[in-house]
Amino acid sequence: MITTVGLYLSLFLSVALLSWGFLANGFLYPALGLAAFGIAWALGQLKWAWIGSLGLAVITLAAVLGIFYNLPISLMAGGALFALTAWDLEEFHLRLKKASKEDDVNGIIRGHFVRLGMVLASGGGIILLAWFMRVRFNFEVAALLVLAGVWGISLLVRRLQRDG
Repeated sequence: MITTVGLYLSLFLSVALLSWGFLANGFLYPALGLAAFGIAWALGQLKWAWIGSLGLAVITLAAVLGIFYNLPISLMAGGALFALTAWDLEEFHLRLKKASKEDDVNGIIRGHFVRLGMVLASGGGIILLAWFMRVRFNFEVAALLVLAGVWGISLLVRRLQRDG
């Protein structure tokens, strides 16, 4: 139950932060597109197991484009982190459905949330560090770094899922 609430809350916050960032800077159609995609992602949770991976990719791409258009980094990074959280909770929820009656489900959930909190705190710390360092990259390097970061964090999350 708590994983489902966390999943939908993270999904909503991700789409809301990105849409707000785009809308506040005059990009009406991308904001509406992101909102429509968020609704499709939420509804797709009921039927398609692959929708979370697509959602993470689309939201990450939108965050990268937002950074390229000089939208607030805090909103773009927050949206990407919440998308990563939603993706992780979807994958965890699918794994949790396969748990047997003998498994300590509450212990598994607690352990997963602790590991997820550590990953998010690390990601947030890296974002804050990058924000204060003010290093300028061209778009291609920035996009590559964002994609590499998302890929690395997703590998770390998958490894933590396997170990937990």
